[in-house]
Amino acid sequence: MPTPLKTLLKRLGLSEKEAQVYLASLRLGEATVTQIAHGMKMQRTTVASILDRLRERGLITQKTSKGRRVYWIEDPHVLVEHEQARLHVVEQIAGRLHAQYHQADKKPSAEVFDTKEGLRKLITRVVAELRKGDEVLTFESPAANHYQAVLTDEMFHALAKQKDKKGVQTRSLVPSGQEESIRPGALEHNVQVRVMPPGVLVESSFWMYRNTLVLFSGTHTFAVVISHRHMKESMASLFEMAWAQSQPIG
Repeated sequence: MPTPLKTLLKRLGLSEKEAQVYLASLRLGEATVTQIAHGMKMQRTTVASILDRLRERGLITQKTSKGRRVYWIEDPHVLVEHEQARLHVVEQIAGRLHAQYHQADKKPSAEVFDTKEGLRKLITRVVAELRKGDEVLTFESPAANHYQAVLTDEMFHALAKQKDKKGVQTRSLVPSGQEESIRPGALEHNVQVRVMPPGVLVESSFWMYRNTLVLFSGTHTFAVVISHRHMKESMASLFEMAWAQSQPIG
């Protein structure tokens, strides 16, 4: 059995009386407030107030004809247009609230990149997001070429210059024995590198900046970006402990 129209209108946000007046107007066609009120056995002032509310929502049109105010229902498809407009607004609000929800650290957000082009775009985005005076902390495994292989020397130095202009400092930890695998010229770009004690292995590469973790892992082209302040701070604490026990290069 089909759901009654009045029930459906109420689900769209109309009150009981608004739905009744809307349907009464639909049945009568062009009608005055008095005619609608008489047909509904409702007070004229109440009907007039409801009609004004429906008119403000674009559901009813009013005109003056021979000194009388006459009301009629707009094409019912206007309901679809209104709901589509409301849905668009809701989607915008949800997107902005979603961003704030993650910023409040209630729930982490994650993105996965699994192509060489995806990694290049990710690295370019990270550099663009860095702000003046930011610091980047990294656990590196340069011998594994987790992301280094997707960056040409030209692209690497162009991005490094962008970091230099912003005054971004980088501190990196590498496993013992991998010093020679560091990209030539990397240390010229505000980068401090220390070597972790022998036996401490890092087979993945981590970047940490502001509230973000970037993990480059495995022999395949693969990266995960996690935005979450507490997770980043936890990894940064481990980094600082390892940094204190590591030795400068040379």
